[in-house]
Amino acid sequence: MEDSSFQSPINQYNYSSPEMPKKPKKFVYIAIFLVIVAVFLLIKSIFSGSKNKEVPVPTPTPAEFQFPTDTPMPSVSPVDESGEATPTPAANTVNPVDPSTGLDRSTLSIEVQNGSGTVGAASKGADVLKGFGYKISSTGNADNYNYQDVTIQVKSTKSDFLALLKKDLGFSYTVANASSDLSSDSTADALVIIGK
Repeated sequence: MEDSSFQSPINQYNYSSPEMPKKPKKFVYIAIFLVIVAVFLLIKSIFSGSKNKEVPVPTPTPAEFQFPTDTPMPSVSPVDESGEATPTPAANTVNPVDPSTGLDRSTLSIEVQNGSGTVGAASKGADVLKGFGYKISSTGNADNYNYQDVTIQVKSTKSDFLALLKKDLGFSYTVANASSDLSSDSTADALVIIGK
């Protein structure tokens, strides 16, 4: 007879494996997605690295260069009112002594005044005179802005320079008045007023 109360010890214990927690399916999908992105980036870098990209090479442009000369040559300026080209002396005159008269321009001090009202007229006139070698003592405004063309006044003791000063300014300006009646009290030997 069999005793039904007796059970085998194998049946008494549950030898089945305990249930393991299931890994979520999301992890698998994320891992697959990351692998696909990595493969895509790798392929892209391989193909883009093999292309020869042209890099533009800058082309240098030549610059004009003038070699300095010992003696400046007058340059031709645009045509004046009479229709003839007027020569303009070079800006850097090496020798301030006029060869025809023997007068040294650097010994004459000149005050240049703006009589036109145009901004910078006095400094432009001073630059022209410096180009010939004259010594500029000062620049400023004239007593009014109604002067026409250029007015030159020289002290009577420096009257020898009047014709030379008139000739030199004539390259760039129209000289209307030139006299040797500058006051002996003046600090400069000559006064040049640049008009309209």
